[in-house]
Amino acid sequence: MTETFDVLIVGGGPAGLAAAEAASKLEVRTIVLERQNEIGYPIHTSGGSWISDMKALKIPEKLYHPVTKVVFVSPNCEVPLNYHPAVACVLDVRGVYQHLASRAIAAGAKLCPRHAVETTIVENDRVIGVITRNHVSERIHIRAPVTIDASGFSRHVGVRNGMGIAFHRYGYGAEYDLYAPNYPQDELFLIMGSKYAPRGYAWAFPRGNGRVRLGVGVLHPDCAGDARAYLDSIIHDFPQLSDKFKDAGPIEFHTGLFPSEGPLEQFSSDGLLVAGDAAGQGSTLVGEGIRFAIYSGQMAGNIAAEAVKAGDTSPEFLRRFDKQWRTRFGRDMDIAYMINKHIAKYTDEQWDNALQFMKRLTPAQVAQALRGDFSVGLIMGILARNPGLVATGGKKFFDVLLERINKPVGNIS
Repeated sequence: MTETFDVLIVGGGPAGLAAAEAASKLEVRTIVLERQNEIGYPIHTSGGSWISDMKALKIPEKLYHPVTKVVFVSPNCEVPLNYHPAVACVLDVRGVYQHLASRAIAAGAKLCPRHAVETTIVENDRVIGVITRNHVSERIHIRAPVTIDASGFSRHVGVRNGMGIAFHRYGYGAEYDLYAPNYPQDELFLIMGSKYAPRGYAWAFPRGNGRVRLGVGVLHPDCAGDARAYLDSIIHDFPQLSDKFKDAGPIEFHTGLFPSEGPLEQFSSDGLLVAGDAAGQGSTLVGEGIRFAIYSGQMAGNIAAEAVKAGDTSPEFLRRFDKQWRTRFGRDMDIAYMINKHIAKYTDEQWDNALQFMKRLTPAQVAQALRGDFSVGLIMGILARNPGLVATGGKKFFDVLLERINKPVGNIS
């Protein structure tokens, strides 16, 4: 059996769903194939994000929980930061994904859960579709002028067609979603150090109604440890959280993988775009992917639809996606990856020193840095509050940051 569409999307995560809505709004026939039984399951992410982005992306307020206090903890230091109004939030991940799915359907896209892609269809080195097995085990040939690989970490279509290889460096996270009646729902914890999260960090993310996500993420192969073992340790032994998790119990258990290699060298080829985590388009600074996946998916969906309507789905036309993404996100992602590689090597003493340094920053500066909004103003403001850096090795690091911030944007690397 063969079906034909204008745009074919592999993966029903945030990138794929956003691409489907964007393409369908431009009135091209769009289909999304999702291998799981339902959109938003299983959960692979903690859902930390930013309120300004949720508003920009038109995510309803009921689907994210604002946080007004962020506490950073290292082995021998603690830094509480207060935000009024709140700037950070924790998403109802399943709710957000299904909201995006509803928007895609309303725009005219066809969503197909329980459709696993078996192989791609290639003619003359051009991707023209996929073979999928549906919910009743029928094989279906689905053809389209443009395919978007939004399959996340697995990058099914891209890997099979020379768009990158399997990820070698990645974050591996494990978390409990608990009912915790004694946890303050306005406090978010980020925990660093070798005892609980070597080569990574741990977190406690409240998400409303007594629910809290407690997790640990570690970088492989930087660290050989198992995040699940560290998670069991932190829930029983971490002193700052023991009272807050009194009488708490897990309701869900999640694991996830996040690419930590920076973006692909290119996101487009003949008949194929790669978007979201599949393209390494999330921030490696803190392993944040959802908002970037939505933005990237919107770009990919628009470019795919424009190519179809123009009757030009050549690599040259599709390369507009590369240019748009790098113009908007490339420089900040490059800096985030540089910082990630730098801090992944920190010892406990270096984390203590980093938090002592953080005490000299404003809450707004910390939030801007975590969000990945790197600017000359931010770096100069940090240096102004820390004049001692000029005479230390830290000055060299900030000089490199400034150099990268000032690098021209819009180039396709």
